[in-house]
Amino acid sequence: MAQQSVKLLLWISAFGVLIAVSIVVALILLADSEPPRLVHRSRYLHVRVPTTLSDAPGNEGFLVDPVDMPALTTELTAAVRAAATDEDIAGLFLEMNSLAIGWAQAQEIRSSIQEFQESGRPCVVWTENIGNKEYYLASVCDEVHLAPTGFTLVNGLSITQLYFHDAFERFGVSSNFAHVGDFKSAIEPYERSGPSEAAATATHTLLDSLFSQLVTGIAEGRDLSFDEALSLVNDPPMNPKMALETGLVDQLSYRDEVVDKILGESEGELWHLSEYLSPLRKRWQNGDSTVAVIHVDGTIITGETNQDMFGGQFVGDRTINRQLKDLREDENVDAVVLRVNSPGGSGMASDSIWREVELTKQVKPVVVSMGDYAASGGYYISMGADRIVAQPGTLTGSIGVFGGKLNMEGLFKSLGVNPYTFERGEYSNILSTTSDFDDDELAKFQGFLDGFYDTFVNKAATGRDMTFDQLHEVAQGRVWTGEQALERGLVDELGGLNTAIAAAMELANITGDVEILRLPERRGFFEQLMEEISNPQPDARVGLIEAQHPAVEQILDPYSELLQVAAVLNSDGVAAMLPGTLEIH
Repeated sequence: MAQQSVKLLLWISAFGVLIAVSIVVALILLADSEPPRLVHRSRYLHVRVPTTLSDAPGNEGFLVDPVDMPALTTELTAAVRAAATDEDIAGLFLEMNSLAIGWAQAQEIRSSIQEFQESGRPCVVWTENIGNKEYYLASVCDEVHLAPTGFTLVNGLSITQLYFHDAFERFGVSSNFAHVGDFKSAIEPYERSGPSEAAATATHTLLDSLFSQLVTGIAEGRDLSFDEALSLVNDPPMNPKMALETGLVDQLSYRDEVVDKILGESEGELWHLSEYLSPLRKRWQNGDSTVAVIHVDGTIITGETNQDMFGGQFVGDRTINRQLKDLREDENVDAVVLRVNSPGGSGMASDSIWREVELTKQVKPVVVSMGDYAASGGYYISMGADRIVAQPGTLTGSIGVFGGKLNMEGLFKSLGVNPYTFERGEYSNILSTTSDFDDDELAKFQGFLDGFYDTFVNKAATGRDMTFDQLHEVAQGRVWTGEQALERGLVDELGGLNTAIAAAMELANITGDVEILRLPERRGFFEQLMEEISNPQPDARVGLIEAQHPAVEQILDPYSELLQVAAVLNSDGVAAMLPGTLEIH
């Protein structure tokens, strides 16, 4: 009996050991293998494109963890591209309304949707309002659904520029500006009541390119000829019934009807972009190699990056230069992409950043990805890169400079203020804001600008492997679209940030998984709070602009524009900027 008890105990012990070993082996196998994936073939990725979409990281989510912050333009497009090869995604449901984004942003998004659609899975869009940009995106999808009472106006493009001459004259302000480049029309809004012939010619050429891109995109997306698409734009249907009859849209549907149709009556579900993006962000933070993306978003100035009282974004050369230097010295970073979305700004600050780009590319590849704007100073900081990538609708070039001052004496006197200036030195008063340039002063200042322009063109010619005369031919302050810039050798390739990252990887001989490091980094609540306490940035538009009221924006935008020009000229005296607020609607 005792013998049997011992055997029983030995058998139980052996069985226990066997179970324990089996559990350990199972855990090891599970740890070394991928977990099983639960495939939902009826899952649709739901992307609601917001009215405004940031291109660069900022303080968009003060009370939100950085992982859960709203998608940047390039994050949205990267998520759509990832979904194109994701077995869990059956289709794409795109939802949008009035979009206040740039044309290059729209092209960035459209190219990702097209890539998804080419994967063989359906793309369905629903909207309550269709304008030019909305339809440019929607047209690439398989089905376009419009709300039964929706509004459509796909009617072509326009540019409206503000001219301040008459207002200055009324208030006793006289402008004293000089420029280099026949097409450098940035000073015209302050000196004229309308555009010069050269400026009008350049703007018409610019619109021709963008309008062709719009019509071609609609034609390709809707399987129409160019002339058929053009007739839709030139005679736009403006009510839902006409939109359906002319083939502008495929169906008039309420949102719930579209959702029911794409998911069916079964187990289908929508996978919202925020849910899908969160694990992707973590995945993008892991890789055997690292490509850093520096966002240069705003007007370029000397100093640190900040915002003005009207909410305008200023990019400080010291901030960007510090980031470039850190990345240059970081052995874990293999390549750098400069994501430029800037109309330019200070010529000297732009030259300072150009120098840091030159130093960095001696150590590791530097590729530029151009967003909506990379013109004048924005082109200056880009021209030395190993490779430049732009969207077809990017506004770039504008290789030229201007400078000067506003004489405020008349305004002061109308307010009962009498300025009196004491001088020592022949040119001590040359930049005074209470006198005009005399002939000698203007000639001296023009000489300074001519020298800066020669420096600009020489450096651009070296960066683009062209002669001075070849570069000067396409410079002179003329603004080009990315499509036109490619034809003239000012950029190397058309595409978005993904194309630029691929180019950087190629130049750095990177294969396999890559980590994308974005700068500035998106920060959590406490980091932002401490910065606000130590360096407050008051904004006079709080409560007004947050309401997104169009009338308020129209009133404040001209003042914001003037403040930006004044900030650049006051700091450095020479500006490399786009002419006015060049927005295409």
